[in-house]
Amino acid sequence: MFNKTASLLSISADAKTIKGNKLGVMTGVMYLAPHNISGYQVCPKASEGCKMACLYTAGRGIYSKVQNARINKTKWFFEDRESFMVQLVEDIKKLIRKADRAKMIPAVRLNGTSDIAWEKFKVNKDGVTYGSIFEAFPEVQFYDYTAVPGRKKALTLPNYQLTFSLKENNDKDAAKALKQGFNLAVVLKVGRSESKPVNWSGFPVINGDETDVRFMDADGGHIVGLFPKGKARHDESGFVRKIDSRLVA
Repeated sequence: MFNKTASLLSISADAKTIKGNKLGVMTGVMYLAPHNISGYQVCPKASEGCKMACLYTAGRGIYSKVQNARINKTKWFFEDRESFMVQLVEDIKKLIRKADRAKMIPAVRLNGTSDIAWEKFKVNKDGVTYGSIFEAFPEVQFYDYTAVPGRKKALTLPNYQLTFSLKENNDKDAAKALKQGFNLAVVLKVGRSESKPVNWSGFPVINGDETDVRFMDADGGHIVGLFPKGKARHDESGFVRKIDSRLVA
């Protein structure tokens, strides 16, 4: 039997979300156990490159206690979804109150280390059933990265912003996403202290390492350039792209 954790959201607790504080944004991130580590698949488009580069073991994720807590959360979602969603609603309410006290904008990233289509799951809030968590909290800005194409319902939600993720094996999907109006996250072969290129594969580049507040990025058709972190620095799968390379679509 899995243990139900007291809280699902980590609030401004990692380097990138803390950077959003200077923009007046308080971010709550949910970290689950990625791909099928928990026994349940939460990253349907996981590739060998992204498994290797995953930030699951970055920061506090290096500790087994933290990893076990994330596995527990993932099992909770699949094995008792009703109580999981009740807890998620309560955690978002707490985030809103905390952000209000600090006079900051509340934001939520549900897929910190997963790629779940949250728009598919109904939720009950204060006795009312909503089509999704996004509809239950219209005052909250949600955002995520995804490698799952065709999430048409998500694109219709005014408070949910998605950035498409480039892997070593999804160039065609990525090129299509750019045409559909997504921005595209690309891990580029640059050092932490090096400047990102102005353009990549013919598209203007946004420095994605300045903050994680993707919903404040310029409109679609941009590359969100990221430098490789952790094990990704030694990538040989093609997940990390050279500055002079291009999308193959």
